[in-house]
Amino acid sequence: MVRLATAVVVVGSLVASTATGGTAHRPAPPPTAVVDWSAERQTVDGFGGAFAFHKAGGIQRLGEPLASRMLDMIFDDQAGIGLDIVRVMVGDGGVWGDQSYDGPTQTIAPEPGMFVWDQPDWAQRKADFDAHQVWLMRQAQVRGVETILASVWSPPAWMKQNNSVTSAGSAGLPNKLRPDMYQAFADYLAEYVLGYEREFGIRITHLSPTNEPDITTGYSSCQWTAEELRVLVRDHLGPTFERRGVAAKIVLGEGVGFHEGYALPAITDPAANQHVDVVAAHGYSGLIDDATRAAPTAFTTSHALGKTIWQTEYMNQGAPRDRLFVNNTISDGLRYATLIGNLFDETRLNAYFWWWPVANNGADGSDLIRLVNTGTPQSGNPTENGQYRIFKRYYTFGQYSRFIDPGDVMIGATRTPVPGVTLTAYKDEATHDFTIVVVNNNADDVPLTVDLAGGFPLPPESRQDCKKGGWATFVNPMFRNQGECVSHVAAGKGPRPSVVPYRTSGNENMKKLADIRTHGGSFSTNLRGRSVTTFVPKWSELPALPDRKDVFSTYLAEENDGQSAGLRVVTTPEHGRVVTGVRDGSHLRWANVNFADGSAAGFADQKGQLRLHATVAPKAGGVIEARIDGPNGPLVGSMTVPPGSGADWVTATTWIDTSPGAANGFHDLYLVFTGDDGALFAVDRAEFSD
Repeated sequence: MVRLATAVVVVGSLVASTATGGTAHRPAPPPTAVVDWSAERQTVDGFGGAFAFHKAGGIQRLGEPLASRMLDMIFDDQAGIGLDIVRVMVGDGGVWGDQSYDGPTQTIAPEPGMFVWDQPDWAQRKADFDAHQVWLMRQAQVRGVETILASVWSPPAWMKQNNSVTSAGSAGLPNKLRPDMYQAFADYLAEYVLGYEREFGIRITHLSPTNEPDITTGYSSCQWTAEELRVLVRDHLGPTFERRGVAAKIVLGEGVGFHEGYALPAITDPAANQHVDVVAAHGYSGLIDDATRAAPTAFTTSHALGKTIWQTEYMNQGAPRDRLFVNNTISDGLRYATLIGNLFDETRLNAYFWWWPVANNGADGSDLIRLVNTGTPQSGNPTENGQYRIFKRYYTFGQYSRFIDPGDVMIGATRTPVPGVTLTAYKDEATHDFTIVVVNNNADDVPLTVDLAGGFPLPPESRQDCKKGGWATFVNPMFRNQGECVSHVAAGKGPRPSVVPYRTSGNENMKKLADIRTHGGSFSTNLRGRSVTTFVPKWSELPALPDRKDVFSTYLAEENDGQSAGLRVVTTPEHGRVVTGVRDGSHLRWANVNFADGSAAGFADQKGQLRLHATVAPKAGGVIEARIDGPNGPLVGSMTVPPGSGADWVTATTWIDTSPGAANGFHDLYLVFTGDDGALFAVDRAEFSD
């Protein structure tokens, strides 16, 4: 049903105030951040995501080419955000939930003393065993992923005190491993790692014996105390892995709260600590400052012992955060970008994981990319409709994960060069690549100069560079001697010393921007308000991502993808650059907007609940038509704006028709302006909401 309701709200004034006279002053120099190539910190293990509870099945059911597109968007750093680590669930054989959508997977030991690959019918059953996760791990490996973390939500029911993989089961009995099953559990995990490599060609590099040991739930879970984990690792799991030649590293903790508590007894016991390779935790509690940093003492002992620290699960969880439209926009993306930078800087984090990178899940804030579903019951029925939502957090997460690779080393940098701006930096010593990520939480643009100190291997700009820096320090290009370097500079050959910025903001999705020249080991930039910008050297630039716009972005009038003749851009004191000269028949175009099914926050029960807002300064006034695919294309919304002074800004609103054949799926969006003769409006922006 087409809903073309109209609303107009006054939001500001176009009139510029008159500046008072006075003595002219030289502008203050921009703030400066120093990045020190020589100040090495921790090594980065990578960025990851989980595919537990059959979430890879939703990707498979999309079919080709869409399934491969989703995988590339997650694992490929050329076409996507380049995740480096896959987290999977060690199957427990439970029967809760739906076995295609949200339940656990099969266990390798359905009964004591027998593994599935030892049974006579294994050859027939193998192709269907843990099929979704096995497929996903193989697809990730093809795309370069080498690190796989397998976490245990629950041991098989026959090992448990309550004889269940969930909090259900024998009344009154704890949801815990039986005391006499510690060694059987260790043997089971060793066999899991060895068997997956032998049977499926999948090398499990990291193994966590417990997921969230502090809770008991109606889905797969198992409670542990920190002391019980110490005993498990010291007396059973560690020695068993050594005895059987299991190379997987042991990850310990993975509690709900972001702290070292569940690993603390083990890492302070030398006999257990020798087996603990990674201290891990989730981010659902314990974060401070609006969940943008860890408590300062969260990993004190881990730091003292030089332990590797991973954050292995976090997402938007719980109402209202998971149901708010704003928590799919740049506001949400900035919070995660700030958190990631703070954890790498202050907590000395080595790896950061999202929960489900791609999923069909009922839309609760769990995903970076959400597969749109029909809203019908999932049990036994495919519900994916081939559409998907990409949230802003996908891009701000990717501002780190796409450019920082396993083995990169964090380096020292000015953390906060100006209030509201945070900066972290990373390098690859072998390739001389580097990555600088800057988060600007300020509403306004901020100028910034970045000094590259400590021996950055930048291309030479002058003969003096060849001499004072040493011709052998340059890598792009490389020189055989100092004379060749001098000749190179004199001839103006080779790559220009420059960095390439990529930016996510309210209206940009990891947009590749123009190169910025470095001069004397420095470069200057302007950080867009509420943005994340990543800078890499010219020699390691990546291609621009495909242009996929979304309803969570702001559409600035002056940054359109096409406009009719006669429109021009002017600068106003309140709204910055705006488009003027709008007359009857004028239009603005934005390409490739993903309307999906019209559920602005991603919920099937909100299908079609999408509104469009246009902020304009009316003069003669008129009608603003929202059309798709052309200025004369299907009408999907309409707003009438009365005449005005041309000085007051108003926001007009219309419902958008997202029914099949209208604004459903990907389309070019046109704003078409109609009215009487003369100037109708100045136009600032368009944006969506639920």
